[in-house]
Amino acid sequence: MITGIRIHCFIGGMELLRAPRIWIESERHKALSRAGITLPDPKGEIWRMVSTGGPVEIRYGYRDDDPATWKGTVAWKRPGTEDQVEIGAVGVELPLSATRITQAWENETPEAIIRWAVGRAGMAAGRIDSPGVVFPRFVASNINVWQTARQCAHTCQRSFGLDMSRWALWAGADGAVNWGDFDEPGLRPRVATGAGLINHSPATDAYGRSIVETFLIAGFMHSQIFRLLDTRRDIDDELRALRVRHELNERSVRTFIRYGDEHERF
Repeated sequence: MITGIRIHCFIGGMELLRAPRIWIESERHKALSRAGITLPDPKGEIWRMVSTGGPVEIRYGYRDDDPATWKGTVAWKRPGTEDQVEIGAVGVELPLSATRITQAWENETPEAIIRWAVGRAGMAAGRIDSPGVVFPRFVASNINVWQTARQCAHTCQRSFGLDMSRWALWAGADGAVNWGDFDEPGLRPRVATGAGLINHSPATDAYGRSIVETFLIAGFMHSQIFRLLDTRRDIDDELRALRVRHELNERSVRTFIRYGDEHERF
């Protein structure tokens, strides 16, 4: 691996210190963060020990810094190239998509509905904002928690004329579930020309997303703010990350950040 990068993976009771490739991805307006791990497995030992539904923990970062940690659950495994195994995992937000809600409410606020649904999923509620409306009637018919939040946003937009395009439901770095149009606290990295900016590909239309490629920013996730300073395009702005993908392999370590206008359709 590249000098200065540290990787520890914990899967199925095993601690693994080498991985030819790891990627971690999170996206605002999506239910789950995801990760993929490619591991050397010439004897098939890892294949036999890893099972779907088991815990996964990835600690990664630069050797001189505290490692970032991503936790989740094994979703699938498959053979990789010769003598390798590939493992896919979903994040701690899994209960938001796995827990089904069947319930009816009268004269209730959307924030109270979402807080109740998050509790049914066994997760802690963090900051749950109020759109300032009351639903005369609201029905969730065997849908998951994330879909319940989207249905609440749809009702706010269609029935009350509110712009909910920037509202999202997500589990923050502390594990608590948030809902609203606000940013995830924490890292506010600076990506600048000559200081971390490898490539910047602006969106080509109003609905597209621009892509920033930089060196690894361990622990950075969607909904966090970063500052982009691109002297070539005369851009100096603080932006909300809508999608973040970390790629670590034997040749490079990169973070790809997508940003742009939010156009959620309800």
